[in-house]
Amino acid sequence: MLQLLPENLTVANIYIETSSIEETARQLGVPIDRVTQIVQSKPVRDYINQVYLDSGYRNRFKLANLLDTMIEKKVQEGMETDFYTKKDLLELMEFAHKLRMDEIKAGTPSSQTNVQINNDFGQGNYGALMERLMK
Repeated sequence: MLQLLPENLTVANIYIETSSIEETARQLGVPIDRVTQIVQSKPVRDYINQVYLDSGYRNRFKLANLLDTMIEKKVQEGMETDFYTKKDLLELMEFAHKLRMDEIKAGTPSSQTNVQINNDFGQGNYGALMERLMK
């Protein structure tokens, strides 16, 4: 659970409303550098990102339905007229795909574990044994 100091929460909420560090500082009567420092702190950044993600999540169904409707109409229009404008349909599908990928990217943790597997086990008995085991 994310915990913020009340004053940082106030700064974050005004920043979300205004989308401007300068306007946030003006409304609160706080120096710009202090607002910048608060907004860039990890807990506040995480809070702001979560708010944007949540509001996007609520709207994504409307957007997905609209895109699906537009794609269906383009396909239907093409079938009725026997003339397809591939560019329009492709652009809509690319946009829908990009939105989905951005959503997935936003929902995945930023840490990643990479595993390196080396197939060269060297010379000698150990290398020969490992080669046989891998086959």
